[in-house]
Amino acid sequence: MGSGDRTDAHSKIDRIAEKIENEVPEELRERAWGLVLNALYGTPQEIDQLVEGHQGPNNEETEGPSAKC
Repeated sequence: MGSGDRTDAHSKIDRIAEKIENEVPEELRERAWGLVLNALYGTPQEIDQLVEGHQGPNNEETEGPSAKC
């Protein structure tokens, strides 16, 4: 799994949209966008797991190295 930021995500989505628009025959574009949507369906659950893993037992953020004095 990679890391990135919002700009990276927008850039990747733009490249995918451009590829679909320019390279995928019109009759296949709906299927191509369906593939994109299928890839995104699990993302909210993965984000929830990321957030839950970062929280402690009382829904508080776990202490990282920067939180210690």
